[in-house]
Amino acid sequence: MRILRRTVKERYGGRKGALSGLVREALEQRFSSLDAAMSPARFKALEGGREIAEGGSLDELASKLRERGVDPRTVRVVSTSPVRQVIRAGLRGKRA
Repeated sequence: MRILRRTVKERYGGRKGALSGLVREALEQRFSSLDAAMSPARFKALEGGREIAEGGSLDELASKLRERGVDPRTVRVVSTSPVRQVIRAGLRGKRA
């Protein structure tokens, strides 16, 4: 509780409604991050700076590129939302 009160005092001063202001700010920030996380990612294929195809998944994008006769390995693929990096720790090896 002391940390909360100190943060409210530093951020909003001692004025009335300071605690509710901090709670409102925290909730707005959380809701906006949830909206960003829930929005579906779109993938775009770029060649020479122009967009060739767009898809909701990498498989869909690859099939659209194949329909147009474009090799997926020759284009740059970008995502509208950042793709989470897979981080692995520990030893990895093949089973005997």
